[in-house]
Amino acid sequence: MTRRFACCLALLLYSCGEQQPSAREVRATVPVEHIIATKDQQARRAQSEALCKTHGVPIYHNPNSLFVDSEAEITIRTKDQVVDSALALCFIGLKSEGLSPARLAEIDRAYHIAPKLTPTEQEYVSAEQPTNQQRLNASWRCESLHVLLWALGYVDSLSYPDSMCDVAHDAAIIHALPEQQFRQRAKLRSKKELLDQADLILRLDWARYDARLEQKPIPGSLNSDVVSERHHSLNWLISYMDQAWDDVSTDT
Repeated sequence: MTRRFACCLALLLYSCGEQQPSAREVRATVPVEHIIATKDQQARRAQSEALCKTHGVPIYHNPNSLFVDSEAEITIRTKDQVVDSALALCFIGLKSEGLSPARLAEIDRAYHIAPKLTPTEQEYVSAEQPTNQQRLNASWRCESLHVLLWALGYVDSLSYPDSMCDVAHDAAIIHALPEQQFRQRAKLRSKKELLDQADLILRLDWARYDARLEQKPIPGSLNSDVVSERHHSLNWLISYMDQAWDDVSTDT
């Protein structure tokens, strides 16, 4: 991953470098279920499968399993929760780029970051000498930030996950606004919009993981880390199993 966060901020320019893809892979699986799907679940699945087919991604054929919950069953995160998480993710991304402690402290004060951090994020932020893996994990959270900015209406659409997002653009969105304005201008997307993306990423992640189990190439030119981060973020947005951010599972 290129070192892209600092490149987007006029006051925080850094030279660019290269990182290796994240080795982090959190995988939880659940037994095959027998689900009597609602109309919105069936329609959502059909829509997702149509997109999978256009990219040559295999389809999960069991008609009674692998669904996200229906609109009637879920409670999505509040706008304030999503805003807080987005600001926290931007902050840890900046730390992963090697921003000075003094500059990080300024951003912390301006955006009131400390109380927004999860325990895992706080551990990383507090570390004077983070491990390479901690830095890499934090860097890949830029993909989660992208999803949250989309959920808040700051990003128009989520593209097919075969490449990394434009982090410079995403970080500039936050940098351009004081915290209160960023919060006020945010417009949280509907349950339908969130579930449409959650259903699609569920199927893309299943296809990616199944290919790994079968020792086959990942289909559809999917970027494995982008898919993983997007699945994590969308599951959190739809309150999958009511799990906290650090504990979100990406069952397939």
